[in-house]
Amino acid sequence: MNGFRVDAAICLMLLSLLFTACGQEKTPTPPPPDANPEVDIIPEPIEGADRPQLTVAISVDIAPYVMKNAKTGIEVDIATQALPSYQLNFVQMPYEKLQSAVAENQADMALGVQKFKDVEGIFYSDNFIDFVNSAITKKSAGLKIETVADLADHKVLTWQDAYLELGPEFKKLFSPDSPQRKNYVEVADQSDQVRQFWEAKDAVIVIDRSIFNAISQSTGHQLDEVEYHALFPEATYFKANFEEPDVRDAFNAGLKKLCESGEYAKLLKKYKIDLPSTICDSKPKP
Repeated sequence: MNGFRVDAAICLMLLSLLFTACGQEKTPTPPPPDANPEVDIIPEPIEGADRPQLTVAISVDIAPYVMKNAKTGIEVDIATQALPSYQLNFVQMPYEKLQSAVAENQADMALGVQKFKDVEGIFYSDNFIDFVNSAITKKSAGLKIETVADLADHKVLTWQDAYLELGPEFKKLFSPDSPQRKNYVEVADQSDQVRQFWEAKDAVIVIDRSIFNAISQSTGHQLDEVEYHALFPEATYFKANFEEPDVRDAFNAGLKKLCESGEYAKLLKKYKIDLPSTICDSKPKP
């Protein structure tokens, strides 16, 4: 009898514990009325992932136009703001290759090109940026540079294909078959161009003033050590070119909006670019 009572007591204790545990189980929260438990939750789309992608050829870094591996710079900002409906993927290359990047299917568009002639299937934008080029010398060299002809007997450091872009006199003086070509050096990387100028004793550098100033100051040189010689046209204008005419049209429309809103002027101020005129001025551009 005593053994039976003990067994019964134990059974009652176990039953009590079992009912207590069952009572503590949480009742599952029912799904909301619209939920379908068999369907996975779709993540939010990545910003910009639904925009058409464009591969954009752009120059190697030349402050203040292109900087930090084409992450910033006025050319990057202009293109990005002029084409907000597209995702732009920048690919850097030397200036000489920019001219043919679209024609050779290396890019959908290229920034900083000039239209030397019509090319079938290539569509050119309006002017989107302008450079003010000068011949620059060191005051210590004491060079007298008043005309383009005065460059003939000096070492001239400039960018690729510059002889095509700085007027007929400069072209004649430094064309490939000219005897003065021996003094003429085209440098693909304009940071290297500026470096060579500062290392040389009496070279003349032909370059956009904003590029020269930015690179020189970033490398510790003083601008009061040089002279600027205004030998060339007021400005050299550059375009973008495209594989598709509708993208070109969207770019032109975006440029117009940047001008009308004042954003273009703000970008010039942001990057400390001082120009006698800009693409936003009403006078016609070449």
